Amino acid sequence: GNSYRLRIVDKQEVPLRFDNGFYLARWAKPQAKEIFTDWYKKMATAKLAERTEHYARSTGIEYRTVKITSATRRLGSCSPDGTLTFPWRLIMAPLQVIDYVIVHELVHVEEKNHSQRFWEKVKVIIPDYESAREWLKNNWHRLKL
Repeated sequence: GNSYRLRIVDKQEVPLRFDNGFYLARWAKPQAKEIFTDWYKKMATAKLAERTEHYARSTGIEYRTVKITSATRRLGSCSPDGTLTFPWRLIMAPLQVIDYVIVHELVHVEEKNHSQRFWEKVKVIIPDYESAREWLKNNWHRLKL
């Protein structure tokens, strides 16, 4: 959810380092997009699994697993077997938005549609979910490399 400065540095052995900003080794510039994509995928895999488990424990909703994809248009999905799928780009969003998307898909494990009952369950878990939906509507297109 934050913007960070990117610095190109000469004396760095690893291709990319994050320390309150991004440090990309000059020798790694030609592969920068792939390096950043891999870094974001790694961060998304860890954080989205952690946040999903947090909400699953607090709600008692059981899911099968979390998968990370390179989808550009879908914010998430829930398969009939309870597999929750999220795009790695979601990790670029503010935490409240990430939490909303996770809860949205978790609730789909129990409610397979967008009925009133579905939205009531989402609201119990994320009372201010409308602001996250609004953020996504206005900013999702910006979450790219």
